[in-house]
Amino acid sequence: MKISFFVILTLFLTIMQTAVFPDFFLSHHSFDLLIINIIYLSLVFTHPGVIIAVIVIGCIVDSVSGVHFGLYLTTYIWIYVIVQGLKQFVFLRNIGFYIIIAATAVVIESVFLILSVFINQGNNGVLSLNYYLMAKQMFWASVFIPLALEIITIVQKKYEVIFTNFTSKMKKKSDYT
Repeated sequence: MKISFFVILTLFLTIMQTAVFPDFFLSHHSFDLLIINIIYLSLVFTHPGVIIAVIVIGCIVDSVSGVHFGLYLTTYIWIYVIVQGLKQFVFLRNIGFYIIIAATAVVIESVFLILSVFINQGNNGVLSLNYYLMAKQMFWASVFIPLALEIITIVQKKYEVIFTNFTSKMKKKSDYT
């Protein structure tokens, strides 16, 4: 049940980021929406095999983005590892934790982007980056990611109820036949 919800969420966020948001004004100022997904995945699932899902998402985003392959993959793995490490010490429903994780996730992505630019273009490329945009993305991520995580949690609970009711009706229906 949680896995099917996660797959639907991944598809929804990927479509929003790649097909819907690019047509909106100021969408280039937005942070990476799939960070929400990676944080949610890190908070909800504890199975070690979840890292495979993180790798798949990273590969998908790397293949549809214009950056060097591995940037998002590396970023998502580090976000997952950091959230897994921190969630052992913090109450997970704490809004402060969500804000810190959101800002940290965008900083991690920005650091890997800066490193990628430095490797390819040297100091001149790094100096030409828009650091103000990165700061805005960190701010907006700190505002919207905690809100998105709360909304996703509510939607996931409703999805579980609907899914459970549907499967129980299907089971009853098959019992009668």
